[in-house]
Amino acid sequence: MRRSVSSIVADAILADFVHSGTLKPGDRLPTVRELERLYDASRATIVHALSMLEQQGWIEKRHGSGCYLKQVEPSASATSRNLIGFVARNTNTEVILRVYAGIERVARVHNMHVLVASSDDSYDFEREQIARLIRAGCSAVVLFPVTRTERQLREDYLKKEFLDFPIVLVDIAYPEQKRPQVVFDNYLLGYEMTEMLLQEGHRRIAFMDMEAGEEQLMHYSTRERYRGYLDALHHAGVPVYPEDHWVMRGRLPGEDMFEEVMSFLQEWKRSAERPTAVIAIEDFCAMRTIAAAQLLNITVPGELTVVGFDNLTIARSFHPPFPTSDPDFRRAGEIAARLAIRQVRGSLTEPVIYMLAVAVKRRRATHPDERELAVAVVR
Repeated sequence: MRRSVSSIVADAILADFVHSGTLKPGDRLPTVRELERLYDASRATIVHALSMLEQQGWIEKRHGSGCYLKQVEPSASATSRNLIGFVARNTNTEVILRVYAGIERVARVHNMHVLVASSDDSYDFEREQIARLIRAGCSAVVLFPVTRTERQLREDYLKKEFLDFPIVLVDIAYPEQKRPQVVFDNYLLGYEMTEMLLQEGHRRIAFMDMEAGEEQLMHYSTRERYRGYLDALHHAGVPVYPEDHWVMRGRLPGEDMFEEVMSFLQEWKRSAERPTAVIAIEDFCAMRTIAAAQLLNITVPGELTVVGFDNLTIARSFHPPFPTSDPDFRRAGEIAARLAIRQVRGSLTEPVIYMLAVAVKRRRATHPDERELAVAVVR
Protein backbone atom coordinates (compact mmCIF):
# COMPACT_ATOMS: atom_id res chain seq x y z
CA MET A 1 0.00 0.00 0.00
CA ARG A 2 1.42 3.40 -1.03
CA ARG A 3 1.98 5.90 1.78
CA SER A 4 0.11 9.21 1.65
CA VAL A 5 1.92 12.44 0.78
CA SER A 6 0.95 13.84 4.18
CA SER A 7 2.66 11.01 6.06
CA ILE A 8 5.81 11.46 3.95
CA VAL A 9 5.85 15.20 4.68
CA ALA A 10 5.27 14.51 8.40
CA ASP A 11 8.33 12.23 8.44
CA ALA A 12 10.34 14.91 6.63
CA ILE A 13 9.37 17.54 9.23
CA LEU A 14 10.47 15.18 12.00
CA ALA A 15 13.81 14.51 10.29
CA ASP A 16 14.52 18.17 9.47
CA PHE A 17 13.42 19.87 12.69
CA VAL A 18 13.32 17.22 15.45
CA HIS A 19 15.77 14.37 14.86
CA SER A 20 18.34 16.82 13.50
CA GLY A 21 18.25 18.79 16.74
CA THR A 22 17.33 22.01 14.93
CA LEU A 23 14.46 22.63 17.35
CA LYS A 24 14.18 21.99 21.05
CA PRO A 25 11.08 21.40 23.19
CA GLY A 26 9.11 24.64 23.30
CA ASP A 27 10.48 25.99 19.99
CA ARG A 28 8.03 27.03 17.29
CA LEU A 29 7.93 25.27 13.94
CA PRO A 30 7.96 27.29 10.69
CA THR A 31 4.57 28.60 9.61
CA VAL A 32 2.31 26.63 7.32
CA ARG A 33 3.19 28.93 4.44
CA GLU A 34 6.92 28.42 5.06
CA LEU A 35 6.44 24.65 5.16
CA GLU A 36 4.46 24.81 1.91
CA ARG A 37 7.44 26.43 0.17
CA LEU A 38 9.99 24.18 1.88
CA TYR A 39 8.31 20.91 0.88
CA ASP A 40 6.62 22.14 -2.31
CA ALA A 41 3.31 20.87 -0.97
CA SER A 42 -0.24 22.18 -0.81
CA ARG A 43 -1.66 23.87 2.26
CA ALA A 44 -4.04 20.94 2.83
CA THR A 45 -1.12 18.49 2.78
CA ILE A 46 0.88 20.56 5.30
CA VAL A 47 -2.10 20.99 7.62
CA HIS A 48 -2.79 17.24 7.51
CA ALA A 49 0.88 16.43 8.19
CA LEU A 50 0.91 18.77 11.21
CA SER A 51 -2.31 17.19 12.50
CA MET A 52 -0.66 13.77 12.28
CA LEU A 53 2.34 15.03 14.29
CA GLU A 54 -0.02 16.52 16.86
CA GLN A 55 -1.89 13.22 17.22
CA GLN A 56 1.40 11.40 17.62
CA GLY A 57 2.46 13.69 20.46
CA TRP A 58 5.30 15.53 18.75
CA ILE A 59 3.80 19.01 18.60
CA GLU A 60 1.04 21.15 20.07
CA LYS A 61 -1.00 23.75 18.21
CA ARG A 62 -1.54 27.10 19.91
CA HIS A 63 -4.40 29.10 18.44
CA GLY A 64 -3.16 32.23 16.74
CA SER A 65 0.47 31.42 17.53
CA GLY A 66 1.52 28.32 15.56
CA CYS A 67 2.84 24.83 16.22
CA TYR A 68 5.38 24.13 18.96
CA LEU A 69 7.60 21.12 19.60
CA LYS A 70 6.47 19.25 22.71
CA GLN A 71 9.30 16.74 23.17
CA VAL A 72 12.34 15.35 21.43
CA GLU A 73 11.49 11.70 22.09
CA PRO A 74 8.13 10.33 20.86
CA SER A 75 5.45 9.41 23.31
CA ALA A 76 3.95 5.93 23.51
CA SER A 77 1.07 7.06 21.34
CA ALA A 78 3.51 8.25 18.66
CA THR A 79 5.60 5.12 18.53
CA SER A 80 2.51 2.94 18.50
CA ARG A 81 1.72 4.40 15.09
CA ASN A 82 5.26 4.39 13.69
CA LEU A 83 7.60 1.57 14.69
CA ILE A 84 7.38 -2.18 15.08
CA GLY A 85 10.42 -4.31 15.87
CA PHE A 86 11.43 -7.70 14.51
CA VAL A 87 14.03 -9.76 16.38
CA ALA A 88 15.13 -12.93 14.62
CA ARG A 89 17.66 -15.67 15.29
CA ASN A 90 19.54 -14.33 12.28
CA THR A 91 18.57 -12.11 9.40
CA ASN A 92 20.02 -13.87 6.36
CA THR A 93 18.09 -17.13 6.06
CA GLU A 94 15.22 -17.75 3.69
CA VAL A 95 12.74 -18.61 6.44
CA ILE A 96 13.49 -15.38 8.35
CA LEU A 97 13.20 -13.32 5.19
CA ARG A 98 9.80 -14.86 4.46
CA VAL A 99 8.57 -13.90 7.94
CA TYR A 100 9.99 -10.38 7.54
CA ALA A 101 8.20 -9.97 4.20
CA GLY A 102 4.88 -10.65 5.95
CA ILE A 103 5.61 -8.24 8.80
CA GLU A 104 6.75 -5.49 6.46
CA ARG A 105 3.65 -5.85 4.28
CA VAL A 106 1.30 -5.34 7.24
CA ALA A 107 3.45 -2.50 8.60
CA ARG A 108 3.13 -0.62 5.29
CA VAL A 109 -0.65 -0.93 5.39
CA HIS A 110 -0.62 0.69 8.84
CA ASN A 111 1.94 3.36 7.88
CA MET A 112 4.52 1.81 10.21
CA HIS A 113 8.21 1.14 9.83
CA VAL A 114 10.00 -2.08 10.81
CA LEU A 115 13.24 -2.10 12.79
CA VAL A 116 15.11 -5.40 12.44
CA ALA A 117 17.64 -6.87 14.85
CA SER A 118 19.45 -10.22 14.92
CA SER A 119 19.91 -12.19 18.13
CA ASP A 120 22.72 -14.14 16.45
CA ASP A 121 21.25 -17.39 17.85
CA SER A 122 22.06 -16.20 21.39
CA TYR A 123 19.45 -16.36 24.15
CA ASP A 124 21.09 -13.56 26.16
CA PHE A 125 21.61 -11.32 23.14
CA GLU A 126 17.99 -11.85 22.14
CA ARG A 127 16.88 -10.24 25.39
CA GLU A 128 19.30 -7.33 24.86
CA GLN A 129 18.00 -6.74 21.35
CA ILE A 130 14.40 -6.57 22.56
CA ALA A 131 15.44 -3.98 25.17
CA ARG A 132 17.27 -1.98 22.48
CA LEU A 133 14.25 -1.92 20.18
CA ILE A 134 12.07 -0.73 23.04
CA ARG A 135 14.55 2.07 23.76
CA ALA A 136 14.57 2.91 20.05
CA GLY A 137 10.84 3.64 20.24
CA CYS A 138 9.22 0.44 18.98
CA SER A 139 5.69 0.02 20.26
CA ALA A 140 5.71 -3.77 19.76
CA VAL A 141 8.11 -6.55 18.79
CA VAL A 142 7.60 -9.66 16.70
CA LEU A 143 10.08 -12.22 17.99
CA PHE A 144 11.40 -15.28 16.15
CA PRO A 145 13.01 -16.80 19.26
CA VAL A 146 16.22 -18.76 19.53
CA THR A 147 15.77 -22.39 20.51
CA ARG A 148 15.75 -22.75 24.29
CA THR A 149 17.47 -25.39 26.37
CA GLU A 150 15.46 -26.95 29.20
CA ARG A 151 17.03 -24.56 31.72
CA GLN A 152 16.49 -21.48 29.56
CA LEU A 153 12.86 -22.40 28.98
CA ARG A 154 12.34 -23.01 32.69
CA GLU A 155 13.82 -19.60 33.58
CA ASP A 156 12.74 -17.77 30.42
CA TYR A 157 13.00 -13.99 30.73
CA LEU A 158 9.76 -13.69 28.71
CA LYS A 159 7.90 -15.03 31.76
CA LYS A 160 9.09 -12.23 34.04
CA GLU A 161 10.34 -9.31 31.95
CA PHE A 162 8.71 -6.96 29.42
CA LEU A 163 5.35 -8.15 30.76
CA ASP A 164 3.54 -4.92 29.86
CA PHE A 165 5.17 -4.64 26.45
CA PRO A 166 3.56 -6.23 23.34
CA ILE A 167 5.71 -9.14 22.14
CA VAL A 168 4.37 -11.68 19.64
CA LEU A 169 6.26 -14.94 19.06
CA VAL A 170 6.43 -16.60 15.68
CA ASP A 171 7.29 -20.21 14.74
CA ILE A 172 9.62 -21.28 17.58
CA ALA A 173 7.36 -20.63 20.54
CA TYR A 174 6.31 -22.46 23.67
CA PRO A 175 2.87 -22.38 25.32
CA GLU A 176 4.45 -21.83 28.73
CA GLN A 177 5.83 -18.46 27.57
CA LYS A 178 2.23 -17.16 27.70
CA ARG A 179 2.62 -14.65 24.89
CA PRO A 180 0.56 -14.23 21.74
CA GLN A 181 2.13 -16.50 19.15
CA VAL A 182 1.81 -17.72 15.59
CA VAL A 183 2.98 -21.30 15.14
CA PHE A 184 2.54 -24.18 12.74
CA ASP A 185 0.75 -27.43 13.51
CA ASN A 186 3.95 -29.43 13.74
CA TYR A 187 2.34 -32.29 15.63
CA LEU A 188 -0.01 -33.03 12.75
CA LEU A 189 2.82 -32.42 10.28
CA GLY A 190 5.05 -34.98 12.02
CA TYR A 191 2.15 -37.41 12.11
CA GLU A 192 1.30 -37.00 8.43
CA MET A 193 4.94 -37.16 7.30
CA THR A 194 5.38 -40.42 9.22
CA GLU A 195 2.06 -41.74 7.95
CA MET A 196 3.16 -41.04 4.37
CA LEU A 197 6.33 -43.07 4.91
CA LEU A 198 4.35 -45.89 6.50
CA GLN A 199 2.01 -45.96 3.51
CA GLU A 200 5.04 -46.37 1.28
CA GLY A 201 5.96 -49.52 3.18
CA HIS A 202 8.60 -48.27 5.63
CA ARG A 203 8.57 -49.96 9.03
CA ARG A 204 11.80 -48.55 10.46
CA ILE A 205 11.88 -44.76 10.34
CA ALA A 206 14.64 -42.73 12.00
CA PHE A 207 13.95 -39.28 13.48
CA MET A 208 16.65 -36.59 13.75
CA ASP A 209 16.85 -34.33 16.80
CA MET A 210 19.31 -31.87 18.36
CA GLU A 211 21.00 -31.55 21.72
CA ALA A 212 23.23 -28.78 23.12
CA GLY A 213 25.93 -29.98 25.48
CA GLU A 214 24.34 -31.82 28.37
CA GLU A 215 20.94 -30.22 27.84
CA GLN A 216 18.24 -31.20 25.40
CA LEU A 217 17.35 -28.39 23.05
CA MET A 218 13.65 -27.72 23.43
CA HIS A 219 13.05 -26.96 19.76
CA TYR A 220 9.27 -26.82 19.94
CA SER A 221 8.71 -27.52 16.24
CA THR A 222 10.91 -30.62 16.34
CA ARG A 223 9.48 -31.70 19.67
CA GLU A 224 5.93 -31.54 18.29
CA ARG A 225 6.92 -33.39 15.12
CA TYR A 226 8.49 -36.10 17.27
CA ARG A 227 5.23 -36.50 19.20
CA GLY A 228 3.37 -36.84 15.92
CA TYR A 229 5.95 -39.34 14.67
CA LEU A 230 5.58 -41.51 17.78
CA ASP A 231 1.79 -41.44 17.65
CA ALA A 232 1.73 -42.34 13.95
CA LEU A 233 3.95 -45.37 14.62
CA HIS A 234 1.83 -46.36 17.63
CA HIS A 235 -1.46 -46.08 15.75
CA ALA A 236 -0.04 -48.16 12.90
CA GLY A 237 1.11 -50.86 15.34
CA VAL A 238 4.74 -50.31 14.38
CA PRO A 239 7.33 -50.68 17.18
CA VAL A 240 9.50 -47.75 18.23
CA TYR A 241 13.24 -48.43 18.34
CA PRO A 242 15.23 -46.11 20.67
CA GLU A 243 18.24 -46.32 18.36
CA ASP A 244 16.15 -44.76 15.59
CA HIS A 245 16.11 -41.46 17.51
CA TRP A 246 19.18 -39.82 15.96
CA VAL A 247 20.23 -37.00 18.29
CA MET A 248 22.91 -34.60 17.09
CA ARG A 249 25.00 -34.11 20.23
CA GLY A 250 26.52 -30.78 21.20
CA ARG A 251 24.79 -28.92 18.40
CA LEU A 252 23.06 -25.58 18.18
CA PRO A 253 20.62 -24.55 15.45
CA GLY A 254 22.41 -23.55 12.27
CA GLU A 255 25.61 -25.47 12.99
CA ASP A 256 26.96 -27.85 10.37
CA MET A 257 25.90 -31.44 11.20
CA PHE A 258 27.66 -33.13 8.29
CA GLU A 259 30.20 -35.07 10.37
CA GLU A 260 27.59 -36.32 12.82
CA VAL A 261 25.24 -37.31 10.00
CA MET A 262 28.14 -39.26 8.46
CA SER A 263 28.67 -41.01 11.79
CA PHE A 264 25.03 -42.09 12.00
CA LEU A 265 25.07 -43.33 8.41
CA GLN A 266 28.29 -45.28 8.94
CA GLU A 267 26.62 -47.02 11.88
CA TRP A 268 23.56 -47.52 9.67
CA LYS A 269 25.69 -49.38 7.11
CA ARG A 270 27.06 -51.71 9.79
CA SER A 271 23.59 -52.62 11.09
CA ALA A 272 21.75 -55.69 9.83
CA GLU A 273 18.36 -54.29 10.91
CA ARG A 274 18.16 -50.61 10.10
CA PRO A 275 15.76 -47.80 9.17
CA THR A 276 14.75 -47.45 5.53
CA ALA A 277 13.73 -43.79 5.97
CA VAL A 278 14.90 -40.82 8.03
CA ILE A 279 13.03 -37.64 8.98
CA ALA A 280 15.61 -34.84 8.91
CA ILE A 281 15.37 -31.65 10.97
CA GLU A 282 14.76 -29.45 7.91
CA ASP A 283 15.56 -29.29 4.19
CA PHE A 284 19.18 -28.24 4.50
CA CYS A 285 19.83 -31.09 6.92
CA ALA A 286 18.05 -33.44 4.50
CA MET A 287 20.36 -32.35 1.68
CA ARG A 288 23.40 -32.88 3.91
CA THR A 289 22.10 -36.34 4.75
CA ILE A 290 21.61 -37.28 1.11
CA ALA A 291 25.08 -35.99 0.18
CA ALA A 292 26.66 -37.94 3.06
CA ALA A 293 24.71 -41.09 2.13
CA GLN A 294 25.91 -40.97 -1.44
CA LEU A 295 29.52 -40.53 -0.35
CA LEU A 296 29.01 -43.81 1.50
CA ASN A 297 27.45 -45.41 -1.60
CA ILE A 298 24.00 -45.55 -0.03
CA THR A 299 21.30 -45.30 -2.68
CA VAL A 300 18.79 -42.51 -2.06
CA PRO A 301 15.87 -43.07 -2.16
CA GLY A 302 16.43 -46.73 -3.09
CA GLU A 303 18.01 -47.89 0.18
CA LEU A 304 17.22 -44.87 2.33
CA THR A 305 14.41 -42.35 1.90
CA VAL A 306 15.10 -38.88 3.33
CA VAL A 307 12.47 -36.23 4.06
CA GLY A 308 12.87 -32.63 5.17
CA PHE A 309 10.82 -29.58 6.15
CA ASP A 310 10.27 -25.95 5.05
CA ASN A 311 10.35 -26.22 1.22
CA LEU A 312 13.53 -24.13 0.89
CA THR A 313 14.21 -22.71 -2.56
CA ILE A 314 17.59 -24.43 -2.81
CA ALA A 315 15.91 -27.79 -2.21
CA ARG A 316 13.44 -27.42 -5.06
CA SER A 317 16.10 -28.11 -7.71
CA PHE A 318 18.03 -30.66 -5.63
CA HIS A 319 18.47 -34.19 -6.98
CA PRO A 320 17.25 -36.61 -6.01
CA PRO A 321 14.11 -34.69 -4.94
CA PHE A 322 12.76 -35.50 -1.50
CA PRO A 323 9.45 -34.94 0.36
CA THR A 324 9.21 -31.81 2.48
CA SER A 325 6.63 -29.51 4.08
CA ASP A 326 5.26 -26.21 2.80
CA PRO A 327 4.73 -23.77 5.70
CA ASP A 328 3.60 -20.26 4.78
CA PHE A 329 6.12 -18.20 6.75
CA ARG A 330 5.07 -14.99 5.03
CA ARG A 331 1.51 -15.43 6.25
CA ALA A 332 2.83 -16.20 9.74
CA GLY A 333 4.67 -12.88 9.69
CA GLU A 334 1.54 -11.05 8.55
CA ILE A 335 -0.59 -12.55 11.32
CA ALA A 336 2.09 -11.88 13.95
CA ALA A 337 2.29 -8.22 12.90
CA ARG A 338 -1.49 -7.86 13.07
CA LEU A 339 -1.55 -9.40 16.56
CA ALA A 340 1.20 -7.00 17.66
CA ILE A 341 -0.76 -3.99 16.37
CA ARG A 342 -3.91 -5.27 18.10
CA GLN A 343 -1.96 -5.47 21.36
CA VAL A 344 -0.75 -1.91 20.96
CA ARG A 345 -4.29 -0.71 20.35
CA GLY A 346 -5.63 -2.62 23.33
CA SER A 347 -7.93 -4.94 21.37
CA LEU A 348 -5.87 -8.03 22.24
CA THR A 349 -5.27 -8.76 25.91
CA GLU A 350 -5.01 -12.56 25.98
CA PRO A 351 -1.98 -14.69 25.00
CA VAL A 352 -3.70 -16.28 22.01
CA ILE A 353 -2.05 -19.04 20.00
CA TYR A 354 -2.69 -18.89 16.26
CA MET A 355 -1.88 -22.26 14.67
CA LEU A 356 -1.41 -22.65 10.92
CA ALA A 357 -1.83 -25.91 9.04
CA VAL A 358 1.11 -27.18 6.96
CA ALA A 359 0.87 -29.34 3.87
CA VAL A 360 3.22 -32.22 3.10
CA LYS A 361 4.78 -31.92 -0.35
CA ARG A 362 5.15 -35.40 -1.78
CA ARG A 363 8.11 -34.48 -3.93
CA ARG A 364 10.11 -37.54 -4.98
CA ALA A 365 12.43 -39.02 -7.59
CA THR A 366 10.83 -40.32 -10.78
CA HIS A 367 12.66 -43.63 -10.48
CA PRO A 368 13.12 -44.47 -6.78
CA ASP A 369 15.49 -47.39 -7.39
CA GLU A 370 17.81 -45.46 -9.65
CA ARG A 371 21.10 -44.19 -8.23
CA GLU A 372 21.33 -40.42 -8.59
CA LEU A 373 24.01 -38.01 -7.60
CA ALA A 374 23.04 -35.23 -5.22
CA VAL A 375 23.73 -31.65 -6.06
CA ALA A 376 27.04 -30.82 -4.42
CA VAL A 377 26.62 -29.42 -0.94
CA VAL A 378 29.74 -27.62 0.24
CA ARG A 379 30.91 -29.07 3.50
